Amino acid sequence: MSATVYQSCTLAPETPKSESGRPQVMAACLRKSAVPEEVPRLVPKELVHLKDQSGVLVTGWTRPSPEVFLVGAEWPGEPEGPGGARPAAGTAAGLVRQCGLAVSHAAFGVPLEYQSLLKRLNCTLTGPAPEWRDGRTPVTVELNCSQMIRRGGRVIGAEIMEFTVRHEGRVVCRADSRSQWISPQVYRRLRGDHLTVPWGGWDVPEPVAPELVGCSSAEEVALSATGRPDRWLLRNDPANTEMFDHPVDHVPGLALLTAAHQAARAACGPLWTAPTAVSTSFGRYVEFDAPCLLDVRTSGNGVVEVAGSQYGLPAFRIVLSGRLPTG
Repeated sequence: MSATVYQSCTLAPETPKSESGRPQVMAACLRKSAVPEEVPRLVPKELVHLKDQSGVLVTGWTRPSPEVFLVGAEWPGEPEGPGGARPAAGTAAGLVRQCGLAVSHAAFGVPLEYQSLLKRLNCTLTGPAPEWRDGRTPVTVELNCSQMIRRGGRVIGAEIMEFTVRHEGRVVCRADSRSQWISPQVYRRLRGDHLTVPWGGWDVPEPVAPELVGCSSAEEVALSATGRPDRWLLRNDPANTEMFDHPVDHVPGLALLTAAHQAARAACGPLWTAPTAVSTSFGRYVEFDAPCLLDVRTSGNGVVEVAGSQYGLPAFRIVLSGRLPTG
């Protein structure tokens, strides 16, 4: 079934997104200043579609106008790239994704049972990198929403979002996304036989050497070899918590971004810098019951295009803009 979507973040049937099922109950957890506190309080994990609270990055928000939000967040991890020059664009994608989800549920009243269909997510890192402190850095995300989706006179989500991430007043990232929300009834019809999957009930192929894709262990590897240097097989290991925070009914888009980053690293070698920009488009769900191939094309200047296909049909396209050494 064709669909221009990704990252619905559907929990397994036995794992509800919220004990109450009402985003309004948790909205108060967000209605506080976006200015970082000495010890920031993270929002409930259900608002950002996670099972593990430790993965939550959003701390709160203010609303200067009906379509503008200032979201407090934390940028995790250490900087990547030679000399720690700047963080990975994939980290930025995950952060702004959480901001959009939280605002949609808590501010616009989107029910937690609705599924988010993200059609596009692009991120570009710009300006000097934040000063890294103790593994997480406080940032403020200005979120502009437009073309609201309304149903029955009620706003249920923002179709287009634009993000500006600032650290101590300096812009460090700009991003944009296009998404929509669908009801559980529509989602069931859309997914059909793929609505539920036996979690972990598929074969997981052998990983490539971790050092080839910039990983420190085999458990982090998202690729398996095909015998071609420009083609890889997606490796969906349910034990890889970076790709799968919880059981889902299809491969999340951010997991595909992780795999694309590894494919680019394998194609360009260890001197390729972490990408400063990513551009994504998704045409089909990527399922667990069939092989998914990643074909890689390099431009010679550090820009890498990764095209994913399944069942012989195009599924997604991700372009990562890194750099190669000159001279």
